[in-house]
Amino acid sequence: MSYPQNPETVIIKNEFYPEGLREIDIWKYYQKVKVPLLRETLGKTLIVFFAVDLNKFTVLRKNKSGQLIRLNHRDFNEVVSGRTVCFNNTMGKYSDYGIIDIDIDNFDLAKETAIDIYDTMWKDRKYIDDVKIRFTGKNSFHIICYLKNEFHIEDIKRILYNFLIEQKINKKYTITGRRTRGIPNLDLNRNVFNSGHISLYSLSIDGLRCMYVEPKRLRNFKKDMAKI
Repeated sequence: MSYPQNPETVIIKNEFYPEGLREIDIWKYYQKVKVPLLRETLGKTLIVFFAVDLNKFTVLRKNKSGQLIRLNHRDFNEVVSGRTVCFNNTMGKYSDYGIIDIDIDNFDLAKETAIDIYDTMWKDRKYIDDVKIRFTGKNSFHIICYLKNEFHIEDIKRILYNFLIEQKINKKYTITGRRTRGIPNLDLNRNVFNSGHISLYSLSIDGLRCMYVEPKRLRNFKKDMAKI
């Protein structure tokens, strides 16, 4: 694929990009973040959101040869084009990190919840080595919990759930597979074998970057800060 065949074609148009995001804009962005994106995706099976028309995407789990999609230095320019918009990592059977997905449509409430859960997870000194807040490029945040050891993915889900219950987080939020209207849900279903989650440095289908946000900057964070 490499350099876009139709570089001026607009593939994303929304409130963040009223003039439109073109194929060439997507391609240049991924060339710019090639090294850190490869660092995040190397060795991982990927799910790709490929633009087929303006604001319309198809989900790809295999390449043209019928093989699972992966990125490496050799074939980066074969996979990345002006229409490969979003890259999702999939969870393996074992991992050294877990994800708490803050699920709520209210962006201000999502920010407050992310700060609360970030502070809460730092209390776990048995399993947690580091905690980061990631903006997903859409409406909310992932709390990335880096673990002191590698665990089976189902054990990670159990560890996170048990700790949240121990901290009585379920008194303020739901911890289920579905959301209750107006109440933030802490979705742990990213911690399942082959479940996908947006990769750091990837764009979302809105054209916004998946990026770390420092806790002290989160309350003033606005989505348009993630524009390319």
